[in-house]
Amino acid sequence: MKDNNTAARSIPWMARYPRVILVIITLACLLPFADKAFHIDDSLFVWAGRHMQTQWWNPYGFEVNWYGSTMPMHEVTKNPPLACAYIAVIGSIFGENEFALHLGFLAQAIAVVLGTYELARHLCDRPFQAALATLFTPVFLVSSTTVMCDVLMVALWVWAVAVWIRGLDNDQPLTLSLAGLLVGACVMAKYFGVTLIPLLLAYSLVRKRRIGWWLLYLFIPLVIVLLYEHWTHALYGRGLLLDAFSYTNQMETRTISGLFLKTLTAAGFAGGCCVIALFLAPVLWRRRSRWAGIAVIVLLVMTWVMLGNWSTYAGSPTRLGIALQWSLLLLGGLVVLALPLPDWKRHKDAESLLLLLWVWGTFVFCILNWTVNARSILPMAPAVAILLLRRIKTVASSSTKLVWPFATAALLSLLVSLADYHLANSARAAAMTIKETFGNSSAVTVWFQGHWGFQYYAQANGLRAFDSAHSQVRSGDLMVLPFNNTNLIPIPKDKAERLTVIELPVFPCVSTMSKAIGAGFYMDVLGPLPFAFGDVSAEKYYILRWK
Repeated sequence: MKDNNTAARSIPWMARYPRVILVIITLACLLPFADKAFHIDDSLFVWAGRHMQTQWWNPYGFEVNWYGSTMPMHEVTKNPPLACAYIAVIGSIFGENEFALHLGFLAQAIAVVLGTYELARHLCDRPFQAALATLFTPVFLVSSTTVMCDVLMVALWVWAVAVWIRGLDNDQPLTLSLAGLLVGACVMAKYFGVTLIPLLLAYSLVRKRRIGWWLLYLFIPLVIVLLYEHWTHALYGRGLLLDAFSYTNQMETRTISGLFLKTLTAAGFAGGCCVIALFLAPVLWRRRSRWAGIAVIVLLVMTWVMLGNWSTYAGSPTRLGIALQWSLLLLGGLVVLALPLPDWKRHKDAESLLLLLWVWGTFVFCILNWTVNARSILPMAPAVAILLLRRIKTVASSSTKLVWPFATAALLSLLVSLADYHLANSARAAAMTIKETFGNSSAVTVWFQGHWGFQYYAQANGLRAFDSAHSQVRSGDLMVLPFNNTNLIPIPKDKAERLTVIELPVFPCVSTMSKAIGAGFYMDVLGPLPFAFGDVSAEKYYILRWK
């Protein structure tokens, strides 16, 4: 499609400099979080980046305690090393600090927004709004404040698709070669990128109606993948891409009821992560009120099913609040998953197939992954944004106002990002507080459990990671147990006594990771919602003294 962005043409400066405006808006949204503490799996990427500064050819050739005992890094990490290499470059120039790394990763967020704009120019007539619709999603803004590999993968993904389409348009070998290299880089950012190969293959077959020379360029990423498997097998005795997929398969839900519940959870995550679809729903389907009635009935049935399976919250006063929030997000998820259907029915072309497979393929992977999480939903955000604008064109007039849905989505996304920012910073503050309070005595060793960002800062402040397989704890030593963390090993009461509890306040009304209110942005083990509103408790760190 041509770029007939009528909304942008009505504002001259926006029409003349849309990319500049998008960059400015992206920076305005993300710069306030540039000093955010390393969070969740950031630590793994930072450590690998540090190691690559001295052994760039061996990114995972060191050991780490991530599951309670020391293990080789290549057995712990389930991501390729491109993001780690990027961290290594930034760290070698500016040092290993949060501000420098977050500023460096801003380039990836900008690349996603601009890449969505370029791709949307081919697929809809409002590319500027499509780019904003991607930016104003909680999953994109929160993920863009981390230094993990997800946003880098999406940046390479959208540019690979945009360049591939341009290459097919003009039958340009160099352009198609560049697209193949971008696909290969996408796989090296995150293994999910390998699904881009069959996606582009399906799109090209439907568009060209036959196999042509273009197929050869899809062998470029295949060669990159094979070389990577050979390289990692030589280094670590196993190909890490196949190892990552086997790990996912081992953790996969295998019962029908479990798969059904996981599908419902994933649908709720899709609705929350791409919440702008929920805010635009009245515009998308306002002329078909009967669908609203059907959706409400389905929603009530599914909510009843989920209430019966949320045994964790049985008797909890927050159970109803979680159910109500989940119902709204599930409605948004149904909107997201339904978007490709009328688009395919209307167009039945290669572009509509591309978007349908993009959204549904990402959703299926989210279900099959070891846990439902927002990072698995992130790759579909650009496709959902483009589908929203394609749908709006067919059901709404050019004068339809989108300001309020976009503004509401932006405000909510920033609020969720702020909550995640405070949660991450609380771990950094906790490690510093524990060091200042208990770390001055050379006669007492302060051990800790827990991982994620807290482990990074605990180790940086001289605390020692507890190794359950080779414990060196002595009588009188202290043990730190973070309440809201992962991979904790219970300590029997006859082994240690509670000395005190350190509490650090976080954002008060919304959270991305809180089991008490059902928020599990990074893993649904903590809750069925990517984010949740409620009474968010302070982060607690229990200090035990070994007997």
